[in-house]
Amino acid sequence: MSDTKMTILVPAMLDETFELLKAAFASKDVRVVLLKNSCGIINTGLEFVHNDICCPCAIMVGQLVCALRSGRYDINNTAFLCAQAGDSCRGSNYIPLLRKALKKAGFDIPVLSLNFFGMEDGARFDITPAFLLKAMAAVMYSDILMILKNQIRPYELHKGETDALCRRWQQRLRNDIFAGRHLLSYRKRFEQICSGFAQIKRSQQKKTRIGFVGELYMKCCAIGNRELQRHYEKRGAEVRINGFSWYVLYYIDSHLNDFSPVITAGYKAASHIIERVQKQMIRSLRAHGFECFDSFTPFKKTAESRLPCRCTTGDGWLIGAEIVSHALSGTKGVACLQPFGCMPNHVCGHGLYSSIQRRLSDTGVRLVSIDFDSSGSDVNIYNRAEMLLMPLSLR
Repeated sequence: MSDTKMTILVPAMLDETFELLKAAFASKDVRVVLLKNSCGIINTGLEFVHNDICCPCAIMVGQLVCALRSGRYDINNTAFLCAQAGDSCRGSNYIPLLRKALKKAGFDIPVLSLNFFGMEDGARFDITPAFLLKAMAAVMYSDILMILKNQIRPYELHKGETDALCRRWQQRLRNDIFAGRHLLSYRKRFEQICSGFAQIKRSQQKKTRIGFVGELYMKCCAIGNRELQRHYEKRGAEVRINGFSWYVLYYIDSHLNDFSPVITAGYKAASHIIERVQKQMIRSLRAHGFECFDSFTPFKKTAESRLPCRCTTGDGWLIGAEIVSHALSGTKGVACLQPFGCMPNHVCGHGLYSSIQRRLSDTGVRLVSIDFDSSGSDVNIYNRAEMLLMPLSLR
């Protein structure tokens, strides 16, 4: 073991998931730092990427350059890790842009790729069975914590109690994931987590429920969506965001079926295991009085009864499927979030919203599309978001 640990910087992207997932990447020789710096990062990012690139890229570049300029990291023992979807989404091209930006900013650190397509040979993060086991635990536990927190925090009688309990569970689960402990004790853990959160005292006040759908970064990253969830909660609303495990299963279902029969069979087996754990999570949530989407297979089947589930670029048909599940579960307002200029989301999102609205007219759901641009102001975003509150509050 070396005297100096290697530091891997990870950009903000999935706020809830990455808090646990970083324990799957870490080891005795590697520490993982989840970047949370937000001050000035967009303007810094725009110094190194063109302003027509989607804003998640500008944010990532800005976060990385600002972090390296801070002097907190040993440049000789630091690397940056970025995920690649491997399809025609521009997110698959972030790594060349990041390398170019780093060179322009005067930094020379490795940029590693996390992908399942064999891209970036020689600079790819090694995906081992042990890592996959830890990563699955991180995804499932972060899902249940997020679902519980979102349903309890707007109603808690003692402010801060939900977030405090969530932090305690995150620390406990991070330690377990890092050490490889209890990774298969899902049912017991789910019951313990649900039981603990169910004891938090809550108001019976009925609040407006808003569902978030859209591009993954904008939906799940507070830096990306300008703290939109907090804004809604301050305005007296409850925000529902579907878990990341549904995206993982969508990704396997739609992206990883073009390999050799042996590899495809392996992915299908992994999908089956993940959905089995997902079903255990859903049973625990519902047994304690909480709500959750159906597991992936019936979730997709329900969506197909209302919409075609064929587009697989970027977040693809998952956007429409989540809108369907939100609408059928009683959510009356859905905020559709995407980066301005994101072609897959303009096709799979903007291109379908009016059709989806008509197909779901019997549910009374209302869709509002919100674009996030690197040069856009928070006022414009919040004014757009207000469209889901004002009409609903008057009903």
